[in-house]
Amino acid sequence: MNFLAQKFVLSIIIRIFAASVPTKPLNDAQMRGAFLYVYVYFQNTLMERIPHFTKHYMTETDLVALLESRGLIISDEAKAVRYLESIGYYRLSAYMYPFLKVPKESHQYKEETTFQQVLNLYRFDKKLRMLLLNEIEKVEIAIRRAIMNIPVQITGDIYWLTNSVHFANQRSFQETKNTIDREYTKSTEEFIKHFKNSYCDPYSPSWILGEFSLCRLL
Repeated sequence: MNFLAQKFVLSIIIRIFAASVPTKPLNDAQMRGAFLYVYVYFQNTLMERIPHFTKHYMTETDLVALLESRGLIISDEAKAVRYLESIGYYRLSAYMYPFLKVPKESHQYKEETTFQQVLNLYRFDKKLRMLLLNEIEKVEIAIRRAIMNIPVQITGDIYWLTNSVHFANQRSFQETKNTIDREYTKSTEEFIKHFKNSYCDPYSPSWILGEFSLCRLL
């Protein structure tokens, strides 16, 4: 049985035992002490089976040599060293993982696997994330605009977000308003500072509040 399985079984046994053995007022302290002793004892016993981290620091040049010894084809070692210096071996290792032979623990790369393939996968992932984030931002802006502006069109109140009459659940409204008060008071955004300096209203219109508070409110 591996460490995680042992720990899980132990926790279940302790819970069952605690639930099945009622404590009495006079021996609560003893029972709690016994449970604490058992828990600490088994925790220490199981922790002793986890090895210490023994890997040592390696330079980028050493890492290139290590990768080559594991079967990764590197056509330009100097360039590979520069990539490891700028990206980092640990980050790049996530993109090396799919190219490992099974079992992965052997750390041997599949035949004909090249460092360039690893870089290509890294670059693809980076471009994909940038593309998705760009599209997600468009959706976020559209949703923010709808949430802040449509209620204005329905209620005719540009301050609806801080007006309790538009909220059926007053508890939710108060929690929302508390968040707005906290964020609005400490905000250093230029457009908030401009509104405070230009107008005497206690709050900005909803479409201005939405620009800095919507993510916090959600």
